[in-house]
Amino acid sequence: MWPHKVEVKFIVQDKESSLYLMPCKGDVGFTPWAHEAGRFDGFAEAADTAALNCHEGYFVTEVLQ
Repeated sequence: MWPHKVEVKFIVQDKESSLYLMPCKGDVGFTPWAHEAGRFDGFAEAADTAALNCHEGYFVTEVLQ
């Protein structure tokens, strides 16, 4: 059994640049590091944010937190 509660979150990677979306002073920025990527609670929220910020496509990946 897991000693801690595990939550499923989602991160977004830009297809063209391979950078990850991250929060940046109330806006969205980019980082090359997955551990710095912003965590989204749901797939739909991640995909909506990606559609606004990743113009050449994106990947949404499920991560455990």
